[in-house]
Amino acid sequence: MFNQVDLLITRSPDKIFTEILINSAGICDLLKIKNSRSSRLDNLTMIPREHFMKSIAKNSIHWTYSVAIFCALFALQPQKATAATLSNGWNYAIDSFNDGVTGPQIGGGEFEFYGIAIKETSDTAFIAINSNLSLAGYAEPLAQRGNINYGDLFFNFSGQNFKTANASGSLFGIRFAGGNDSSVATTGVYSNVTAKNVTQTNSGFTNLSLFNDRVLSAGGTPSTGDLAATDPYFEQTGNWTVLNSIATGTKVGEINFLTPATLSALGLNFGQFNAVGSQTIGFSFNKSSMPSGNYIANFFAECANDAIAIKGSFEQGYAEPVPEPATIFGTLAGFAILGIGAAKRKIKCKIS
Repeated sequence: MFNQVDLLITRSPDKIFTEILINSAGICDLLKIKNSRSSRLDNLTMIPREHFMKSIAKNSIHWTYSVAIFCALFALQPQKATAATLSNGWNYAIDSFNDGVTGPQIGGGEFEFYGIAIKETSDTAFIAINSNLSLAGYAEPLAQRGNINYGDLFFNFSGQNFKTANASGSLFGIRFAGGNDSSVATTGVYSNVTAKNVTQTNSGFTNLSLFNDRVLSAGGTPSTGDLAATDPYFEQTGNWTVLNSIATGTKVGEINFLTPATLSALGLNFGQFNAVGSQTIGFSFNKSSMPSGNYIANFFAECANDAIAIKGSFEQGYAEPVPEPATIFGTLAGFAILGIGAAKRKIKCKIS
């Protein structure tokens, strides 16, 4: 009686798949090697069964071990991210690199915002911004205060567009630029927020449609991070309709500024997206200051010369595990041991 066993392996380095069919017949095994890209038999040999099964055992263990190591490395390797992509615990939104308006310059100037990233633990939220605008702002004689800064950072958990959420006072806001035109007294986290327009007093755009037209006319690509430049989440037309600064709100928490070294230790890496702004601004706050759930967060320059929005969510009691080197090597070793054990059990079943 003939017993057929099928085994599919990969032959390196050209990755050509080879199908091996074994017909058991007495003391020797008839080995047929067939190229899976054609129907012809490439080789026909007679080999001792014992030698063949030992060869299969070694190859199977080696193959299973390699796959286990690959899977472990793949699981531990941060994947290249795009907008609003989770990487090393950070949720990133990357903006267009050529839509910041700085005088006649489009792209690459002081008002180029590259990205925003948000990370959370069970009790803390971390915010990082990469741009060319420092917290000191941009000197502009035509601005009311002689300086244009960041607007405030808004969080909208309502599921409504920004204008509707603003009308009901259901926004949350963070004043992180102490020298801006916000109506609240100090930096920090605020609830029951309403927003106001300050582009009019900062030599800025009347509305977003005019901003988009200006960028497009110079060959730039307007965008708002996770949102398209023309997304109806924001009002696009009208007079002074860009709402970019806190008008009213109740302070519910403080923010703590973070150094670039601290952000790096937390796994932040804007460079993986080629977001290479001269400024990386970071701060954290207690998550108890905001609800859990899905949100859209955004900020504008006070002149609306650039903006970024990010989609994300806060989970109640969520803790982001941070694997240490010993854990990583332990994981690799565990995968390897499991892989070898599985291969041996599989081969034992086939031989028996």
